[in-house]
Amino acid sequence: MLKNYIIIAWRNLWKHKVFSFINIFGLAIGIAFTLLIGAYVWGELQMNHDLKNVDNQYIILSKWKDQNLGGEMTCIAELPKALADNYPVLVKNHYRTDLATTDVSKGDKHFRESIQTGDSSLLQMYGFKLLYGNSATALKDPFSVVITQGMALKYFGREDVIGQTLSFESMRGEQHDFAISGVLAPIPQNSVTNLNGGNRRKGTESSSGFFFTAEAAKYFKRSISGWDNTGAVDFVELGDGVRPETVNKAMLGLVHKYETDDVIRTSLTPYLVSLKDYNLTAHNSIIKKMVWTLSCIALFILLMAVINFVNICIGRSSGRMKEMGIRKVMGGLRKQLVWQFLTESVLMVMLATVLALGIFLAIRPYFSNILGADIMGLFEFPLYFVPIPFIFALIVG
Repeated sequence: MLKNYIIIAWRNLWKHKVFSFINIFGLAIGIAFTLLIGAYVWGELQMNHDLKNVDNQYIILSKWKDQNLGGEMTCIAELPKALADNYPVLVKNHYRTDLATTDVSKGDKHFRESIQTGDSSLLQMYGFKLLYGNSATALKDPFSVVITQGMALKYFGREDVIGQTLSFESMRGEQHDFAISGVLAPIPQNSVTNLNGGNRRKGTESSSGFFFTAEAAKYFKRSISGWDNTGAVDFVELGDGVRPETVNKAMLGLVHKYETDDVIRTSLTPYLVSLKDYNLTAHNSIIKKMVWTLSCIALFILLMAVINFVNICIGRSSGRMKEMGIRKVMGGLRKQLVWQFLTESVLMVMLATVLALGIFLAIRPYFSNILGADIMGLFEFPLYFVPIPFIFALIVG
């Protein structure tokens, strides 16, 4: 019986091609834009969630009595190490990093690139995988560098470049070759290797492609140590069950005990923010506000598309009174008529949903460029998202 309903529904849709196209295409556009916005929002909500032990990963932020004394994102470079040394039960691991830009050369290729110097705990602490190289030793040699897969392809045209060298310029204009000790596997956007406040914007300077040891920082005339250095970005991994409030008190105590600069000691209050929440709350919660705004826009677009679809279907139903009358005279039951019209509606929404998925794939790159951010692909969603479009089609139908 269901097969018969579907065949009749298809014939009716094909018979009224213009009406069917307008209704299906209008709903498909609404679904497609909702999917695009939903993909962006989901990507922002999942930022940093792929990091190893993410429930225990935190960034140390700064609150200054006078905001002109320092930024929120950076803190005292020596503080994470002091925490790990003085409170090993509270802090299991730490990572300190410093950002810079420099000229990178290989043969006739010369580019200005973002680099990141930091502790050797980067790979192990966050679970970043290497396509090539040993993650346990890749960040040990002061004149070695770990690069991303994209940078390997950019400079060498291939991925396996272990042992190859790149020339980096120091802040004094000196040139030195660094041996490539690791090639990072593609990793999702995060607030550790993309130090721009958790933002996923494309083309930002903070999106690093080269990672160096703390010893290499000396060559670049940078530093990730010292109590007088408030320009480092600090991360810590807490022990299981440790509350961030406890660590906040410990940090304040360490600042008062070891900080020799009276201005820093009396003005700075360091505090922890979970990396699971940092993307949404950074920069006065700008991403969180954007997510809420875009979500409301997406729901409004979808609601308008559904209302338009329902109105057109209801408006056209009056033109099928003769058909319903003839079918009832020939013995058709009310239940059968209801199922017939429901089948037609569901079939139209199913077609609109399939068309919307095609539109999503076609315009995702353009939408991504407009937003200036990477938009998740259809196959990047979790498996439990698969039945949602079909459940939506049934409900709307």
